[in-house]
Amino acid sequence: MSLLRMAPARSTEEQRRVRLGGALRRWALRLAIAVAVIAVVIELGKVAVRISTSYLWFDSVDAGSVYSKEIWSKVLLFSVFGILAAAIGGVAFWTLRRARPRLAIDEEDDVFRAGFRRHEARVRWLLLGLAVVVPGVRIGERAAAQWQTYLLWSHASSWHRTDPLFHKDISFFVEVYPFHVAVVSLLSTAVEYGLIIAVLAGYWYGAWRLRGGHQKVTRPFVVTLSLLAAAYVLLKAVGYWLARYAVTTSGQGPVTGAGYTAVHALLPSKDTMVVIAVLGAAALVVNGLAVGRARMLAGSLAALVVAALVVGIGWPKLVYRLREAPSAAQVDLPEIAQNQRATRTAFGLDGNVKTVAYNPSNTADSNTLTRLANRTAQIPVIDPNKMSPTFTVKQQLQPYYQFKSTLDVGHYDLPGAKGQDVALAARELSLSGIPSSTWVNSHLVYTHGYGVVAAPVSSVNADTESPNFLDGGMPASQEIPINRPQVYFGQGFPANSYSIVGQPAGSHQNLEFDHPAPKGSSDSAHTTYQGDGGIPIGSTLRRMLFAAQLKSPSILFSSELNKASQLLEVRSPRARVAKVAPWLTLDGDVYPAVVDGKIDWVVDGYTTSNRYPDAQRINLHSATNTTLTQNGSSVSQASAGVNYMHNSVKAVVDAYTGKVTLYAWNQKQQPDPLLTAWESVFPGLVKPQSSISSALLPQLRYPTDLFNVQRTLLAKYHVNGAANFYSGNDFWTVPTDPTVAAANTINSSGASTPAATPNQPSQYMSLSADGYGHQRYALSSPMVTYNGRDLAAFVSVDAQPGPDYGKFTVLSFPSEGGGESPSQVQNDIESDTTITEALTLQRGGQSKVVLGSLEAIPVAGRLLYVEPVYTQSTGSQSFPILRHVIALYGNGAPSFDNGLQGAVQAATKSAASRH
Repeated sequence: MSLLRMAPARSTEEQRRVRLGGALRRWALRLAIAVAVIAVVIELGKVAVRISTSYLWFDSVDAGSVYSKEIWSKVLLFSVFGILAAAIGGVAFWTLRRARPRLAIDEEDDVFRAGFRRHEARVRWLLLGLAVVVPGVRIGERAAAQWQTYLLWSHASSWHRTDPLFHKDISFFVEVYPFHVAVVSLLSTAVEYGLIIAVLAGYWYGAWRLRGGHQKVTRPFVVTLSLLAAAYVLLKAVGYWLARYAVTTSGQGPVTGAGYTAVHALLPSKDTMVVIAVLGAAALVVNGLAVGRARMLAGSLAALVVAALVVGIGWPKLVYRLREAPSAAQVDLPEIAQNQRATRTAFGLDGNVKTVAYNPSNTADSNTLTRLANRTAQIPVIDPNKMSPTFTVKQQLQPYYQFKSTLDVGHYDLPGAKGQDVALAARELSLSGIPSSTWVNSHLVYTHGYGVVAAPVSSVNADTESPNFLDGGMPASQEIPINRPQVYFGQGFPANSYSIVGQPAGSHQNLEFDHPAPKGSSDSAHTTYQGDGGIPIGSTLRRMLFAAQLKSPSILFSSELNKASQLLEVRSPRARVAKVAPWLTLDGDVYPAVVDGKIDWVVDGYTTSNRYPDAQRINLHSATNTTLTQNGSSVSQASAGVNYMHNSVKAVVDAYTGKVTLYAWNQKQQPDPLLTAWESVFPGLVKPQSSISSALLPQLRYPTDLFNVQRTLLAKYHVNGAANFYSGNDFWTVPTDPTVAAANTINSSGASTPAATPNQPSQYMSLSADGYGHQRYALSSPMVTYNGRDLAAFVSVDAQPGPDYGKFTVLSFPSEGGGESPSQVQNDIESDTTITEALTLQRGGQSKVVLGSLEAIPVAGRLLYVEPVYTQSTGSQSFPILRHVIALYGNGAPSFDNGLQGAVQAATKSAASRH
């Protein structure tokens, strides 16, 4: 009886536990939902803040329409492809769930699902949500990343030029074809997600099993997989059809383009695979709608895989190995000839290169040669790649200023000296040098740099052996006049730096530090930003937005901000241009220019593509990699293959206001249809070249990265004739920097040389293209034979705007007796006992030798090499001082003198005595 009386008590306790467990599960579910909702709200808030602050920034540079078009393009692509992918995933899941499998479920399977049966509806909707959301979001994000490809496709226009194989307009390959490929790729990936979801959902609902039961695969599962596989194979057929056009940039043969194998095997194989894939898709559709057999599904897919291996891969490889490779010298000549024409056009070399056979003149008088050298070139002794520390010590003035690690060489008309080559650097703000780096000091007080420092490259002060500064000091001496010296935007600002500037009208409080006091005064100058290049953040809402975006609560709570406050962010000129025109590839060397009394930054922009038919594809990083990119003085380009590159945009960033102005460039001489397409995408963004002011125009120059790419191409593409090109006998190469290994040897007592010596940087210098005529501002580089031993050529391009801008002069030296390569010259220098003994003495005590760049200058049929030699102490505030100049002319012996004129005179005398 007692046991019977206790039974209801146990039942009540069990019921209480059940109720408690149910309540806990409900609260856990509610908590999970609440956490998920909060997480979604936070993420949406972050997105809203990012979009709002980004739009305000674009609006501050008058480019709000650029950002709007970018956002709406991303939304459109995300929506279209995200919905398609979500629909495919949802249909795949729901079809198998609705089919309700009729497989026998073993005991272990039943136990596996037992925990979910009570919440089957919730689990079903959760799985359906995952099947919809995951592919929808992933494919949508991938599609949104193609917004530039989409916009270019939607604004494609004729190039009025066709390829020789398909006879299609070039715009199809460069502007249309990439988006078609992207669409097929996105849809294929969406179907792949659908197949994965179908397999997982089928297993979950028992539509297929690896073990047990009377039947292992259900008909609904086979039907679903067959139809999805048919869609995937049909997309593969479209992909094979589009891949036909990729043969125009095939790398199968000796050059980029439609070579023998591409035309006679790869192209027919793609056509065949299109037919096979369409037939395979039809078979899968029939299986899905009528037959419903797993064997037919597996057989169709296996047949397609075998066909792809045999027809798509095996056939072209066999043709290449048995036909093209043994007979390439004959069968590839037509494609090489087409590649030569296309490459010169795609990289702006067509009709712009003048080759001159460069032979030594009969002039043997050293005085005549010396006068000719001085008249035809501004020979530099201030090396812009080595003298930045000297500028820093002499002109930094305070630790909160800094200079770029490599100086820039400009070309200015000075009083009594027209067209003077000048080493130039902006005195930028160094955030790490700010005293007492509180938030107020770092963001409100120290907001900008001040002025530029300039010195002619061809002379030094005779007393101090340091540069003759044209602009410098405080207050600044200004032979290059500057009326607005404040540098609010510059290369030295980190990516996340910002300043808040401005004050209400009528206020007399100048919070911003302007520049230190002149000697003899204790009152530093202060100022207030008067420009309109910042983002107004006077309102509480905007302060909240940017406090969240920049993770700086002080922006919201600081009492120093007012209704006139402006936020300056994205301070780097290159970064500003990259945001305004993300479709441009930007040059790694941004340089300052003094224009009408103000400081501007000039950024060269390129339109690039890797789809130009038959043009040689070149790695942008490798072609532009020099000593300057390796040491960080110039921004290194991404490792991307390009086969079309035009400098069609000159971007100018005002160092005071931050205003970004894009100018179309050189469109009359070298029209760029790709720029025309982008101009139609963003109308009004790029201004015509005619709007460039007369003061700015002379300060523009031929860009470094383009020249480095072109000199790399000219090493091979100076050769005429396909047969000569294929043999490669006359190929050249870009010289490595000879002073890198030499510096290690001289200062490290025989230390091992780096494994990979970088290429020698090209040099800006005023010189005569042929060593006889008048000077012109040029960008130049010697070229050496393919083995790197002998001098092969000297390449220069007119770098100053004018009728000859962009015209190349190639001085081709004779195969024998043309002169020594830079590495051989450097070897001669290091082997000269007089020079090595002098340099050893210079290394004594607490000093080291700094070798300047080995400059090459054409003079009277030979090259004059000049290398300045500096000494520098090992102290923390040390800087290079010019001590000697080494010169070598032709095949003469190297000379060593305390001054430039003495070294050149001795070098020409040595050469004259040998001839």
